[in-house]
Amino acid sequence: MSGKSDSPDRRTTISIFSNIPETTVTTKTETVPESEIIDEPKIEPKVQPVPEKVGNVPKNKGNAKNMDGKFKFKLNKFHIIIGVLVFSAIAWAIIAMNSESRFRNALTSEVRKGDLTVVVSEVGELVAQDQATISAINDKQILFLAEEGSYVHEGDTVVILESQKYVISSDEANSSVRVAQAEYEKAQNELEAQRAKEEAAKKNYETLPELAKKGFVVESEVEQARLEYLEMQSTTRSLESVVQARQADVDRARSNFRNQVRKLEESYILAPREGVVVYASYGSGAASRKVEVGMVPFEGMDLMYLPDVSTMQVKSELNEVDLDKVRIDQPVEIRLDAFPDTSFTGRVKNIGTLARRKVNPATGKTTGTKVFDLLVQVDGSDVRLKPGLSASINIIVSKQKDVVYIPIESVFTTDKNRKFVYMKEGNDIERRMIETGVSNDLYVEVKNGLEEDDIVLLDIPQE
Repeated sequence: MSGKSDSPDRRTTISIFSNIPETTVTTKTETVPESEIIDEPKIEPKVQPVPEKVGNVPKNKGNAKNMDGKFKFKLNKFHIIIGVLVFSAIAWAIIAMNSESRFRNALTSEVRKGDLTVVVSEVGELVAQDQATISAINDKQILFLAEEGSYVHEGDTVVILESQKYVISSDEANSSVRVAQAEYEKAQNELEAQRAKEEAAKKNYETLPELAKKGFVVESEVEQARLEYLEMQSTTRSLESVVQARQADVDRARSNFRNQVRKLEESYILAPREGVVVYASYGSGAASRKVEVGMVPFEGMDLMYLPDVSTMQVKSELNEVDLDKVRIDQPVEIRLDAFPDTSFTGRVKNIGTLARRKVNPATGKTTGTKVFDLLVQVDGSDVRLKPGLSASINIIVSKQKDVVYIPIESVFTTDKNRKFVYMKEGNDIERRMIETGVSNDLYVEVKNGLEEDDIVLLDIPQE
């Protein structure tokens, strides 16, 4: 304060005891003689306004400019305490927010209780149980194919192969038959003429001995007749051999002609039975293609199939890890990619006995996975069941009633092959050991360790 006052001045002292729960403020008033009052420089202390009430401490009604050093020190200590409390509250809030943020970002799932169906899922292709196979009888270009998917009857033309070669060769074979036949007839005529000469020589030889006895001919003439007859017999036998050779030539020519005619006729391939036309495929992997008009097949190559669509099957594969789960006659649910909203039923018909390497359909190369051939018999018949359609099958291994189960992604394994989950407990995450049972592609049964409505994490929590 500057200047002097006519009335006594009052100095106020405030003591703050910060080491007790309730802050106490003590006010002491003294009367100072006017002669002892001295002028003080005007100082504006940087003191924050005191709140109306802090705890049980009433607002200071004195003048802040009259506070001494002790008052300033205790006021600063008070501010430190308030700052510590505020900082702690903010830190606690940040920790809580981070904890909640962890759960907001983490994928979780409730533990459920109900029926759990255990299935083995595979993919395959529809095939007919019974079908006729039509193959190429030569390596000639395909000129005609019956439309794929069309229904044909026995005797209908389904394939025509290029046949110009066999038209020419059959004509040549027919000419060869005519030539051989002419040679045979010539040889036959010569043989007949020779046989007549032989017969005349024989008669001449047989009559001369009697004439010789009567003296009409000499013995030399008889001997000459005998030699001529023997020569005629030899010539006849030679001509008979020629005739036989010419007959063989005719037979060979006729056989070749019939073969060429057969090949010409086989260029028109007829349906051996009725059925739906399904083109065969050639190549493997991404290079696989269906037979088409204009291509040149190799002899014996499959061109098309005529399946009996009344009995259909799904040809698939079974992974070796599922071999112990699948049995003959287990029920199967079947869905076709072409009709995804419709399901068909069937049963496991056959499981292969030998494992083989799985072939990657995209590359056509074998992989490290071992599989077994699997055949599923489709129940009944349906016009939508066509050979070659892609199918998905679910083999129903078992149905568990009223069991606790969780998503298979939430189960983790220790180094000792023990199963555990990360379970949410309030704002904490607990690692809980569990005992599992059967499982399918989506869920696994929990026999012990969890209860219905518990919350489990689907991934390893972030630290």
